[in-house]
Amino acid sequence: MNDAAALAAGDQATLPGPGTLVLATRPLRPGTGPAALSRFADDRWNLTPAVFAQHADAISLNFTAVVPGYRHLVKTMTWLVINHEPEQDMRFNVCAARPSPRTVVTIWRGLRDFTSWLDIRGIQRFSDVTAADLDAYAEHVKAAPVNHAMREDQLTAVLRAWMLRHLLPEDGRLPAAPPWDGDRIKDILGTGRDRGENKTRRIAPATMTALLDWCLRFTEIFASDIIAAFDEYKHLSVRNYYTRKRESRLVTASARRPRGSVTAMLDELLGEYQAAGLALPGLRAADGTVAVNAYHLGRELDAQILPARAAAMAAAAGLPVDDGTYVRAPVTALLDNEPWLPHRIRYDQAPVLARHLSTACFVIIAYLTGQRPGETANLERGCLTRDTETGLVLLHGRHFKGATGDDGSHLPEGKIRNDPWVTVEPVATAVAVAGRLHDAQLLFPNTLLVNGSACAGSLGDRVGRARGQSHIGGDITSLVTWINQYCREHGRLDPVPPDPADPGLAPGRLRRTLAWFIVRKPRGLVAAAIQYGHVEVKMTLGYAGSYASGYPDELAFEQWLDRIDTLADAHQRLAAGEHVSGPAAAEYTARVTASARFAGRVARTSREAAAMLADPGLQIFPGTGMTCVLDPAKAACRLTGDDSGTRRTPDIGNCQPSCANIARTDRDIASVRQRAGDLAGLVADPLAPPIRHQREQRELHRLHQIIEHHQETAP
Repeated sequence: MNDAAALAAGDQATLPGPGTLVLATRPLRPGTGPAALSRFADDRWNLTPAVFAQHADAISLNFTAVVPGYRHLVKTMTWLVINHEPEQDMRFNVCAARPSPRTVVTIWRGLRDFTSWLDIRGIQRFSDVTAADLDAYAEHVKAAPVNHAMREDQLTAVLRAWMLRHLLPEDGRLPAAPPWDGDRIKDILGTGRDRGENKTRRIAPATMTALLDWCLRFTEIFASDIIAAFDEYKHLSVRNYYTRKRESRLVTASARRPRGSVTAMLDELLGEYQAAGLALPGLRAADGTVAVNAYHLGRELDAQILPARAAAMAAAAGLPVDDGTYVRAPVTALLDNEPWLPHRIRYDQAPVLARHLSTACFVIIAYLTGQRPGETANLERGCLTRDTETGLVLLHGRHFKGATGDDGSHLPEGKIRNDPWVTVEPVATAVAVAGRLHDAQLLFPNTLLVNGSACAGSLGDRVGRARGQSHIGGDITSLVTWINQYCREHGRLDPVPPDPADPGLAPGRLRRTLAWFIVRKPRGLVAAAIQYGHVEVKMTLGYAGSYASGYPDELAFEQWLDRIDTLADAHQRLAAGEHVSGPAAAEYTARVTASARFAGRVARTSREAAAMLADPGLQIFPGTGMTCVLDPAKAACRLTGDDSGTRRTPDIGNCQPSCANIARTDRDIASVRQRAGDLAGLVADPLAPPIRHQREQRELHRLHQIIEHHQETAP
């Protein structure tokens, strides 16, 4: 039985040796070779093979950062954290599941900091640590200039070390008594971690709108030109001198081209340029002169062309030389009825534009579906389907957060989402465009040159995997830079404005921003919860923002302005002689009349903003054929509330005809008349089923009574 098997079987005396695998009991990503696996004796441990998410960045631990006296002990504890099935201690509420590789890094960092603090105090063994030392360390962490989450992580690492004490040698064990007398970390630090709100900043509306607009232009207008240019680039990029030199060692003398054949091939190529009316590829020298780019002509012929020969033959043929090297694929797309580029795409810009196009596809898919960045990055070919009955566009993919097996254990490889994302047509277009850029299985591979120069030797194990999340953020920034440069060069007035709150457009902010826009819509909270796969609506409120983040304050302010606009419009119509009927007519008139005396207020806090919106004088909600003058005590519908419980609004879509809060203006009666006219045609239908005929006749009678009452009460 090896070390890992013994440990898994419960042999507490078994500890790792120098040659023990670091990921001894962890599932490994398919295709992981032995060379990628670290051993216990290594100073740097590679944890990446245990990460299944294709978009995840590399993860490693550098033990040279640990003080030498504690290095072996920290290695041992970290190895146990990775491979040992932990036991939950209910006093501390420490998760009993084996931590993910990223959580292992957090625990290791906490152990590193703790042992460094002990070393400074002259404590060289865990067995010499006292309860007073642990109390002093807690005070040290509490006063550290770091955020609260890091403080919790540092103390949690000490708890992990204590929970492993029975597996460690005598000198590596903390005191038998629980640290801090078993007090919870939130009590030690005086506060707990705020887990109710997602702290990610949303993208400013102006920035997001402009970015999405340009991304749609990339996928719907520029895509064909960029893909054609990139296909040509991929075909030519493997034809370079160094590749030919490597291959020439394997080519026998008899298989080489006959003497003079390259000249004939070049002459034929020049004829093709002349027939197409194209200038030859140019290369600008340092002194500003332009010469024939013989190297590019060599790419096209897959042969080595001498510059002097290319220049002489071009001059003899009388062919012009371009100011740069361009692909042959023409620019056909129009932007505002003009070609979006004044010239064909430059050869060196083809891969740049291809990356921008791929990034635009990512932004569209991630934003319009509400996926997490990793979920979008792990999409594969064939992920999009259409429901034949409803016509809905469905996106199928893998999720990692909360992915558990039948036994409740976390699945590091993730699982296919039970409910596909229901999305829109621009997402379907983006999925199709992303797949046309390359031949990889993943829609967003780390390199688009899957069949080109990006070989395994140059990018290692990243070839074939998804684009890393850290790279995607840089890709979005580069795309915005290109868009704004394009606008400056072409005199356009629609660049992507910078986000005043945060200039960095991290991919995680797309999901947060969509939550904000969805929640602002009627019944949007439920829609967001369904789309995001959240079981509880409060989780969606965490994405949309709480009062602490200021986002609902902005929403409350916008709603407040909308209420003011509604009252102002109502006041103008009332002053012009509009008649109001219904049980709440008098209250409607009183509130609208009082609104004319409103002089404004200053909201300094979120509570004041909520109080302004809850002002009874603002509780007027126009509906279809009625206006709700809300008095919660009289409401017959099911009221809805916000996340703070300070505001209540009526369910306009479920208005009850008998409600005492109903008022009807002349504009409402016009809607009632239209509805009555539609019903009159249905009632007059002699072929209508009796039950439906009676129901609609009763409804028509009710509408006529409403109209007659409005007319009778008019002055």
